[in-house]
Amino acid sequence: MNTTPISASDVPLIVQGLPTLYGSKGSWVTALPLPHTARFRGATARAVSPGYAKADRIAETGEVTVYLENDDGSDGAPDGAMIEAARWLLENDAAFFRAVLDAMLADLPSLRAIENATVLADDAFRLPERWGEATLLPLVRLNNINLYPVLGAPYIGLDFSCAWEDEHGYGLMLAGTEVVETGGADVGALGWIAARHAEKRQSQ
Repeated sequence: MNTTPISASDVPLIVQGLPTLYGSKGSWVTALPLPHTARFRGATARAVSPGYAKADRIAETGEVTVYLENDDGSDGAPDGAMIEAARWLLENDAAFFRAVLDAMLADLPSLRAIENATVLADDAFRLPERWGEATLLPLVRLNNINLYPVLGAPYIGLDFSCAWEDEHGYGLMLAGTEVVETGGADVGALGWIAARHAEKRQSQ
């Protein structure tokens, strides 16, 4: 982890089994070593977007920048559910990467339908007719992962920049390897999506 971009006012927090967390007032950041998931921001990935440059520098090769934020306004250490989600990610990196990749590949038909219903400029990017891992990775970049203080599963949101949607990006919310929702980048940043899914699970 490169700590240079981290604010000097952020205090370190040692949590067993995880890299050092840095933060204050209930908001924390770290870089998890996730060699599989980090392929979404590797050498073949889309270039980093200017708005994410600082956060991107926190993660070194084979790592991903991860945010943990208490949503109840508490100023203390991260909620235990987020700590467990981070540990789950470390243990299940390969399976998690596969679940995310498969979800993105499965979204191609709906993305193409949206594209086909839109009037594009002559020089606008157009999605390929077919894609696989080698086609997809250069079109996206994983900006960061968000963990959520929601019980029932490791709730994990992903924020991507992508070639086909410069403004809104692409995002996913997962409960472990189960895909909860995909859409714009805000999908990975909305804790209520995780909470709603957890409530639905509990009621079944």
